[in-house]
Amino acid sequence: MKKLVSALLALTMVGSLAACGSQNTPSASASGSAGGEDGYKIVLISNQKSGDMGPVDAMFAGAKRAEADFGVTVKTMEVTDAASYEEEIRAMAKEGYDLILTTFSPMTEATKAVAADYPDVKFAAVFQNINVDGESYPNVWDTEYRGEECTYVTGVIAATLSESGILGYISGDQAAGVCEACSGFMQGALSVDPDVDVKFMSVDSYEDPAKAKEIANAMINAGVDAFQTDAGNSQIGVIEAANEAGVYVSGDVSDNSALCPDGFYAYMGIDFGENIYLEVKQLVLRNFPGGEHGYMNIASGTYFVDTALLDALAEKMPEKADKFQAAKEAGEAAMAGIKDGSLQVFAGPLKGVNSNGDTLELAEGESFAESDVAGGKTRG
Repeated sequence: MKKLVSALLALTMVGSLAACGSQNTPSASASGSAGGEDGYKIVLISNQKSGDMGPVDAMFAGAKRAEADFGVTVKTMEVTDAASYEEEIRAMAKEGYDLILTTFSPMTEATKAVAADYPDVKFAAVFQNINVDGESYPNVWDTEYRGEECTYVTGVIAATLSESGILGYISGDQAAGVCEACSGFMQGALSVDPDVDVKFMSVDSYEDPAKAKEIANAMINAGVDAFQTDAGNSQIGVIEAANEAGVYVSGDVSDNSALCPDGFYAYMGIDFGENIYLEVKQLVLRNFPGGEHGYMNIASGTYFVDTALLDALAEKMPEKADKFQAAKEAGEAAMAGIKDGSLQVFAGPLKGVNSNGDTLELAEGESFAESDVAGGKTRG
């Protein structure tokens, strides 16, 4: 099955709001030293900054746990300038690192390029698609996260909670995997309310809470009363805006309910730290699964939506307890359906446009398997 890229999302996200703000500040910082008791040289290169109370902090913590358990040292680097990805990865390969861990889809092409030139170096590509579509890199283990499953669930919850019928999704960029997650949110919301209006905007940065807050406030003024974030450290701005306006928001990776105690309804839980830990462990055990493509998803328990926060909201606001209970039940039912296979996030009829500009359709009764999915989808 060809992959569909969401034309609707591309058109919606590149709006006037997405034009405001600045780009990432190029930076490269590192901590830790190479080697360990067993002599392994391991480096984790993040394309986002730490201190995000989200995926990067979790990955760095996973590296620390691996150090403690396996007696290795994991060097950590933050390289936020996309033009420097390949240069920095290549420098680590030249230095003789045994395992190089890279993060997120913007680093995919750089990872592939260096891996091809250094077949004796092992690469772990977090949240990336490399050993797919007939491509195989025997020294790369890439791991894909089925983000659209969780965003489908939060879309169901958001649509159930919303009074205005207008939802917002704010991302850190417009990469294919991000559009895929955006589309999952839309599909979940549509399953509750076929007339729901889902607005998508990109901050074009995972490190700009101020810009994210500006975008969120503009969307609130346009009627949005429930958000999903997928924006790294930028999500803090969205959560602050939601808190000040008294609207709902779901976070990315971490429980940030303290920042919006009356409206933080859920968060998408991903154990990024466990992913890093496992990759180091496999190296140490000499069982590194090079050439394989792995999944982190709801079925495996490595991806989940925390709905217990809805119970906390019900206790604080008993007058809305029925609505919170209905939202929780709807979300948990969606998770159960995804887990047992009875619910497909991307099920026909769907219609979209691929990267070549071809219009593709998914007929009613058809659905995408995990191996078919790499870009965003639209509904028919």
